[in-house]
Amino acid sequence: MLYWDTVNTRLRDTLIRSMHADEFKDFRLVGGTSLSLQLGHRMSVDIDLFTDSPYGSIDFKAIEKYFLKNYPYILGDINTDPGLGKSYIIGEDKYNSVKVDVFYAMDPFFQPMVIENDIRMATVEEIIAMKMDIVQRKGRKKDFWDIHELLESYSVEQMVALHGARFEYTHEPETIMANFTDFEAADKDEDPQCLRGKEWTFIKQDIIEAIERGRQSPSFTR
Repeated sequence: MLYWDTVNTRLRDTLIRSMHADEFKDFRLVGGTSLSLQLGHRMSVDIDLFTDSPYGSIDFKAIEKYFLKNYPYILGDINTDPGLGKSYIIGEDKYNSVKVDVFYAMDPFFQPMVIENDIRMATVEEIIAMKMDIVQRKGRKKDFWDIHELLESYSVEQMVALHGARFEYTHEPETIMANFTDFEAADKDEDPQCLRGKEWTFIKQDIIEAIERGRQSPSFTR
């Protein structure tokens, strides 16, 4: 079951349409929107599509041709070098549009995708690993919001271990643990639209306590 109430109709329709397009057959939905659809904890407003296909194998010109054919409004990195990927804003007009990121994954996915209602998604554990990678580089408020929801099912040690499984060569567990409680930048972000009635002050406190427990756990690998 997907929690479609976590996205607006425009995002839902754009996502469904993209999932049925050949241009995106090698992509899966990742990030906060994928997590929100699977857990139902907060609203999400954009689409992140990642592939672990070999670098250079994705035809970004075909993707842009698809967007131009199907959407009257499109902004973004049209006809530029894709690098690791590109960002677009597509829709009917400026006020009825959605941001879509189309990127190569930096590392291969380590679990098969989840397919629900024809929507290809990264697993929750894949998303945890990616959230930990963001925390390793300093998390945003919405990332901590997601992590707090995940703490109901995963310990801090498990989350850090998942990062190691996915990002073996850049895994820095102590940096992740230190950044887990660095809320300076996140404090300046707007609160996401929470569907659980949570408050930022209590989210931070719960995460701090979870980190303290994690550091005391004999299973935590430094």
